[in-house]
Amino acid sequence: MKYLIAVLLILLASYADIFLFRIGIIPLQPSYFVIPLFLSVCLIKYPLLDYLDILKSHSFKFFLSILIFSIVYAAITEVSTATITTNVTLDIITLLIYVFAVHFFRTEKKALVFAVIFFAFVTLAGSVVYDFIIGLPKYSVKLSEAVRKGGFGENPNQAASGIKFLALATLVFLHRFKTKRMFLIAAMVIAVFLTFSRSGIVSVILILVFGIANNWNTNFTISVPILFKSFFKMALLFSTLYLGLVLLAGVIKDNFPAFTRGAAGDRIDLIIGKSEKGAISEDVGSGGGRGDLMFEYFRKFKAQPFGYGTGYTSEKRFNALNTHNYYLFLAVNYGILALIIYLIYLGFGIKIAIKSDQFYYLIFLSLLIFEGLISHSIYQERALLISLAFFDSLIYKRQQENLE
Repeated sequence: MKYLIAVLLILLASYADIFLFRIGIIPLQPSYFVIPLFLSVCLIKYPLLDYLDILKSHSFKFFLSILIFSIVYAAITEVSTATITTNVTLDIITLLIYVFAVHFFRTEKKALVFAVIFFAFVTLAGSVVYDFIIGLPKYSVKLSEAVRKGGFGENPNQAASGIKFLALATLVFLHRFKTKRMFLIAAMVIAVFLTFSRSGIVSVILILVFGIANNWNTNFTISVPILFKSFFKMALLFSTLYLGLVLLAGVIKDNFPAFTRGAAGDRIDLIIGKSEKGAISEDVGSGGGRGDLMFEYFRKFKAQPFGYGTGYTSEKRFNALNTHNYYLFLAVNYGILALIIYLIYLGFGIKIAIKSDQFYYLIFLSLLIFEGLISHSIYQERALLISLAFFDSLIYKRQQENLE
């Protein structure tokens, strides 16, 4: 039973279940098959009483509060019933997957947990590389016309997000093994780069900055001498990383002509220093960039700081695009109180990371804070959610062991 749960977690975290559904191998979409199967098997495998202490976790309390907001604010929203149902259902699924994934990670043996995280990373990263070099089956017009590749993640930004979070979780197991760690980092950098996701590349840099500064230890070892020593390591690493990206960009441009067009071509030119556009030209001034959306939704938030109601930012009748920003997603839909609760949640997470001496948890939270600036659906992205469950399991497993 535990191995079935492990396989289902790999499918969910790598988005492979969606791909298998798209090409017809899995007959039903994930919400009707893989996700219910995962939840059912977990209920059969583990007694209900085993989950009780997870209900006290800070992440569960946050997810529960958002679910309550979505239900309460459904009474004042002007969106369609279908939009309300979708939002509430997604919040419930997020809550349940989190609880069951945390319990699996904290209960099963280290080798099995590592296998789940590692193979999820390999599957998602490998799908991006395969998609770039050979090409996955095209099952929609949008994907067939896309130049940037997202592998099983479909959306390149979502794929890059999943790769970096799963890679960080894998590093928890490989941080002591220098060669294996370097191979993993190289695989992460290459896979994220191939998505041409700017936010993904920034996140990879953040992982490298934090990791080198702490000498890749899982516990806090940062001190002034270590920081001074790490500065030179970081300078050398980033010089090498930038050179590698420039060379890789040049190779791609010379051997894959399709990637010289559109946004992909612009991003390659930006990396190799030949772009006439600024780094934020796609975000501000285009009308539909993240910067434009941020200003637009911030104005709406100021006009109604107590929220417009469940699903407002998702409703096409009111907004052409969603917020692409989780902070504004909460603020516009549910009001300032939901935003404050989320900020408290992040702050409490940082406090727990320091108190529990879990440095990689701090890196994860730093990525999470950044991710909230670029995506409105971060906790509905399975790779991030399952990575959160893994990192929380390190905290709550330790607390459980201390109680015993």
